[in-house]
Amino acid sequence: MNTNPSAKTILCFGDSNTWGQKPNKTGRFPANVRWTGVLQNALGEDYYIIEEGLSSRTTDLEYSKKPGRNGLTYLDPCLDSHRPLDFVVLMLGTNDLKIEFERSPEQIAEATRGLIKLTKEKTKKDGVTAQILLVSPIHIIDAAPRFTEFYTENYNHESALKSQRLASEMKRVAEETGCTFFDASTVAEPGEDGVHFSDSSHPALGKAITEIVRELV
Repeated sequence: MNTNPSAKTILCFGDSNTWGQKPNKTGRFPANVRWTGVLQNALGEDYYIIEEGLSSRTTDLEYSKKPGRNGLTYLDPCLDSHRPLDFVVLMLGTNDLKIEFERSPEQIAEATRGLIKLTKEKTKKDGVTAQILLVSPIHIIDAAPRFTEFYTENYNHESALKSQRLASEMKRVAEETGCTFFDASTVAEPGEDGVHFSDSSHPALGKAITEIVRELV
């Protein structure tokens, strides 16, 4: 943890692409490779990055195969646990694209509205709330070499097509709620499994978010 008492605190709340899952399923990228680690190293000791990533986390859906993945339910005590917060990065939506949930890009984007509302309520102090960066996740690439090996029961071609429409819908929600927006797919892409960040995508996203934070905080 960062023990600098004057450090700005940034919560990064996401799924396995925040946790750092390797696309070849051999585990987790090292802390200095993950985009959250890149963000911490770039910003330095004046900032405290809290990495809150969880595999299979959804925006607000219960996932029967993996209990505890409802992002909205988890975010509530998480915001209390890490308060006071100066900045919150929200990057969810990929798991909502799973076949069993049958969610549209519009529905997924609307679900992020609940995360934003909760974040504002929980971080409000003296009339001021934490700044929020809503990040639309990378595209799913169903033509990736190992996609069918890993995901035939979870994602399909329709999931990939829906992922390409998420950014425009999330941007709309961000604008309507007064949040900053960034489309991760403009700098990052999946590796061989078609879902999880490639090696080069973590530093690319970390650098992009570093620039946004420096402009806003």
